[in-house]
Formats: sequence, structure tokens, C-alpha cells
Amino acid sequence: MRTTSNAERTEDIATVGDIAASRKCLLFYPEEYIKIILRSMQNSRVGCAGVIDDQGALIGMLTEREILRRIFSLLSDKTIAQANIGKYIDDLRVMDLMISHPETLDSDTDIEKALQSMTDMGFRYMPVVSRFNRKVALGFVDEREVALHVAHRMERLRREAAEKETFYQQLWREPYGAAPVQDYT
Repeated sequence: MRTTSNAERTEDIATVGDIAASRKCLLFYPEEYIKIILRSMQNSRVGCAGVIDDQGALIGMLTEREILRRIFSLLSDKTIAQANIGKYIDDLRVMDLMISHPETLDSDTDIEKALQSMTDMGFRYMPVVSRFNRKVALGFVDEREVALHVAHRMERLRREAAEKETFYQQLWREPYGAAPVQDYT
């Protein structure tokens, strides 16, 4: 297992790279056992993790949902004796359960566009990669978190627009409370 971590940033979140850079990303190798991976994911309180090769290239991803879906499909497999199901699950490796070659988002993708892409494709998590080196996994974004950042950004833009409107309204007023122009005809 390999972990990446970056300090939290308090500045305005504009891209998925900003979100991914602010959190820890779990990275695993295909040969690792799922029973160990699940414990690591639960302890880190993350719902997804990256799968990398020996050169650090992203080759897949794991999500809790996909892991459970595939384990439950084993439980219903008629070719596996129910007495042996525990051994099958214990022997599962990352390569058996990973989502191979997942769709990715470039780190400079705007959060609104990312949210639209994730919604259109129906993905809860997506890996974020560098536009310049597509092999480097920067982290993952969660659809809910991206939506929250979009909502915060929209609220901030509404506030700024209201402040500007107030400022412009003040500019249009007559200076120093001047009296209206009188007609001397």
C-alpha cells in the first residue's frame, strides 16, 4: 500500500485538482489481498482507492460498492461450495475486484464540468490525473463533495453579485444629497 497526502487548502476550490490535492489517497498494488485493503479503507474512512502498477501508473480503482457487489456475486455462484466461500473471499486480490482502466478527470477540470460528467456517467467516485502526465493519480473526487463545492461557489457568486449591485446602485445616486434640479421658466 502507498499513501499520498497533501495539506488542506482553505482557498476557493475551482478545479477537481484542488479537491484531490486536499486529501489522502490510498493506492494499492494488484497483488495485495482484499481482506487487508478493506481494513485499510475502513480505517482511513474512504470509499475508494487507486490501483497502481510498479511504475506508479493508475491501472484501476477499488470502491467499497464494487467490492461488495463482486463478493455477493460469489455468494450466489452455484459452482462454489458454500463451505468454501470464506476461503474464496480470503484469497481475493485487488486484481480480482478492481475496476480496470477507469474513466478519469484531468486535474484542471472545473468543478461544474466535473459534476456534470460524473452525473452523466453515473459515477460516485472518479480518479483525478494530471493533464501533463496522465499516468500519475493525484487522488479521487466524490460526486457529493464536488456538488457541495459547486453549491458553495454558486452562493459566493450570488453574494458577490448582490454586493456589486449595491455598489452600482450607490454610484447612480446623486452625490452629496443634492436637491433636484429646479425649472426656472
